[in-house]
Amino acid sequence: MSALSGARVVVTGGAGTVGSHIVDAAIGAGAREVVALDALVRGVPTNLAPALKTGRARLVEIDIRDREAVHANLAGTDVVFHQAALRWTRCQEAPRECQEVMVDGTFNVLEAAADAKVSRVVLASSAVVYGEPRRLPIDEDHPLEGTTVYGAAKAANEQLARAFGQLRGLHTTALRYFNVYGPRMDIRSNYVEVLVRWLDRIDAGEPLVIYGDGSASADFVHVADVARANLLACADGAPDAIVNVCTGVETRMQRLAELLLRLTGSSVGIERQPQPAGGLPARRFGDPRRAEELLGFRARTSLEEGLRTLIAWRRGQLAAVDQRAEAAP
Repeated sequence: MSALSGARVVVTGGAGTVGSHIVDAAIGAGAREVVALDALVRGVPTNLAPALKTGRARLVEIDIRDREAVHANLAGTDVVFHQAALRWTRCQEAPRECQEVMVDGTFNVLEAAADAKVSRVVLASSAVVYGEPRRLPIDEDHPLEGTTVYGAAKAANEQLARAFGQLRGLHTTALRYFNVYGPRMDIRSNYVEVLVRWLDRIDAGEPLVIYGDGSASADFVHVADVARANLLACADGAPDAIVNVCTGVETRMQRLAELLLRLTGSSVGIERQPQPAGGLPARRFGDPRRAEELLGFRARTSLEEGLRTLIAWRRGQLAAVDQRAEAAP
């Protein structure tokens, strides 16, 4: 029987890319009620449409900086998936806001979870905490040398979780996500991820921009795999741990661009530009062994398969926007 069977589940950031997929997965695992808490800054209610139709999910619009609201919504909860966060670019622009949302807000979630005596909190962390890698693949014992405000907040979240475990006996698992992609990615803001930015350029008939020689790399993990990792992290007997969520596959930006062009049938080509200062690490991919050993998790979605799901979803979203525009008076 699933650890979530008959459970009341709360997902902070539940209308976001990862959060909404966790909501779906929790319903599929038999949760009796799933509450998505979201300030709707990045998340969108339409991401929850399939879940809301089941009658077992609901959306509550709150800001996790609101201590009383967080405590009220976590009362009587069995499992919490803490996904709420600001975008890393917003953290760089507004570090005080980052502190208030991602550190103080996480404290509110952990405190409320401890008061509610939930069985486990699964927190979203990030590979950004590692900074420029000293060794590859990056394992969980790699030094934390990140230099972004976002990464500092995520590292603080991990330490807060450990502290609440010692202080209040709260069971927590922190998952360090690598490059998450897939359906329900943000396609609205000015700071979209590289895949969405490239798809926009393909639609505009513009070449894909690659910085440097295209040898920079990342570890792309599909959102469906990330949601599954979250559910495995709350299973009966899952340990208190910090675990990478990655594929272990290094994907060069050159290969990513070529694959995207092939899958879309585009001939816009590739344009090279100088590498900007302060960019992402030149190479980054994770070591997935601890996740497999402790959680039984291994990514299943190939990059090509995952990109197909993103392309199809995005086309559907854009078509829906066009239909609404045509129907408007």
